[in-house]
Amino acid sequence: MTVILKVNPKLAFTGREDFISKVRPNSIAVDGIIKNEQTFRVPEGPYANFDHHYGSDDIATRSSFMQVYLEIKQRDLVDRFSKDGEFSVYMYADHGDEDVCGCYWALRNAKKIIENENDRIRQLVDLCDKLDTTAGSFEAGDTVLRRRMAWIFKPYHNARYKGRSDSMGPREYGNMIRAVNGRICDYVSGGGGEVKLEGGYEDIGIDRKRNEENGWIFTKEFSPASRMVMYLEGVRTFASLVGKRKDGNIDVMLGKKTGWNIDYCIPKIFDRLNKEEGDIVSETNFWGGSDMRGGSPKESGSRLSLGGIERCINEEVEIAREERISKEKEK
Repeated sequence: MTVILKVNPKLAFTGREDFISKVRPNSIAVDGIIKNEQTFRVPEGPYANFDHHYGSDDIATRSSFMQVYLEIKQRDLVDRFSKDGEFSVYMYADHGDEDVCGCYWALRNAKKIIENENDRIRQLVDLCDKLDTTAGSFEAGDTVLRRRMAWIFKPYHNARYKGRSDSMGPREYGNMIRAVNGRICDYVSGGGGEVKLEGGYEDIGIDRKRNEENGWIFTKEFSPASRMVMYLEGVRTFASLVGKRKDGNIDVMLGKKTGWNIDYCIPKIFDRLNKEEGDIVSETNFWGGSDMRGGSPKESGSRLSLGGIERCINEEVEIAREERISKEKEK
C-alpha cells in the first residue's frame, strides 16, 4: 500500500473542480483543504474529499478520520483506489491535527483495518470522532484512553500549544504527521505510553462583563486537556486564541458545546468577521467552519485585534438575541 502525503499550510482549493484539475488521479483531500466543499466521491479518477467543516451540522456529521475509517471498512474505497491489486493514494491536507493524523494512519493501514482490526483501533477512532465533532466537549473524563491519546498526539500538541505551528512548512508538518503515525502504530500493537492530563486556560477577554452577559468567554488554552477543564467549569461557548504569528496576525478558534445556543450563531459571526478583515479575505482564505466551531483564515491568520474580534462577537450575539426575543413576542 502506498500513501503519499501532500501537506502544505499554504495550499488550498476553491472547490471540487479546482481540486480535480490540479491533482493526479487517486487523490484524496481531508479535513478542509477544499474550501466550501463537503464530502464527495468522484469514481472517474478516482478522487474524494472527506470533510466535516463547511456547511455541516457537527453532531450529524462524522469526523474526517471516522469517514475514512468507515470507507475502508466498507472496502469500496480500497477497491476504487487500487490498480492490479495495489492500493495507492495521494492524501492532501493543509494542517496536521488529530483528524488529519488519523486519516493518514487509516489510509496507510487499510489492510489492518479490514483484516486484523482490534479493540484499540475501534476505541481510538470512536473517541477521536466524538471529541472532534463536539469541539472537544464530549465528556470522556480522565481515562486511560484519553491519556494514551495525549501521548499519541503529543507531537501535534507540542507544535500547537508551544506556538510553533505558524512557522512550520510542508516538511515540518509531514514529519509531525509521520511521528504521530508511528505512535498510533505502537498503540495499536499494544504498546505506547500515557501523558497525564493537565489542563489550564486563561480568560483573556477585554470586556469580560459583556462577554459573560452574552454567554461566552475569550480564552487562551495551554494543553489538550484545557477544553475538558473549561467544560467542567461550566464554559459552554468560547473563542480561543490559538497563537500569534511572526507578522502580528493571530489564529483564533470559535466553538460551542451545543447547537441549541442559537444566539451565538457561528456562521453569522464568521460573516461579520470576514467583512471586518477586508481585502485579506479570498476564496481560500477566510473565517469559516461548521455550525459549532471554526476559525480564522488559515493562510494569513486574522489581522483583527483581540478587542476587535471580541466586539464583533458581542454585537452579533446581541443582534441575534434581540431578533429571537422579538420573534418570541410576536408569537
